[in-house]
Amino acid sequence: MTDKDLLQHLLDYLAQQGYPEDSVLVNFMVGSKRADVVVADTETHAPLQIFVLKKQKSERAVEDGKKQIKKFLSETDTTNPDVSAYLIFPSEKEPYFTAVNPENGTMLPATFFNYQNLVQKSKNASASMLQGNKKRAVGNLKWATVMLMVVICAVLLLDLFNVIEITGYRLYLILMIVILVLLPYYETIKIANFELTQKNKKK
Repeated sequence: MTDKDLLQHLLDYLAQQGYPEDSVLVNFMVGSKRADVVVADTETHAPLQIFVLKKQKSERAVEDGKKQIKKFLSETDTTNPDVSAYLIFPSEKEPYFTAVNPENGTMLPATFFNYQNLVQKSKNASASMLQGNKKRAVGNLKWATVMLMVVICAVLLLDLFNVIEITGYRLYLILMIVILVLLPYYETIKIANFELTQKNKKK
């Protein structure tokens, strides 16, 4: 079986399983490398599955495939930590290929591939990652707020004991520092007639 035949068998099978035609991308760039076949979410265009095709199942081919998959997953981990990847080898029986989990070497049944389940799994993973990012942001905001309160209190005490004098200029600088420290956690900060907004802030 040629590489072209193996690729066509995989594409035909995915189409039979209800994978939208525009979700299956051949020779698609993942980071700086091209993957043989990538299944992407048709709405977000984010990779959901990666297939690395090998025309023969040898120990060397398996190891090379594992290395390729490791590189691909390192590229997608920041956007979707739940991308699945498989090694594809030729088979004499329908669907004329076998899919192997590179982590444990087990062969997956053909019924394993389901596009709708795949999309839902990706959404759940993305939602979980977003929730985790929000928790970290809240924690960082609390830390930043406490530190600002400590610094401001220290400055006020120094002024109270006449160590330094808080002039209008210094007060303005303190206000600007507070705004710049808090800006990463807010889309817009508005004080009186002054407003500072982040551009292209991702929701």
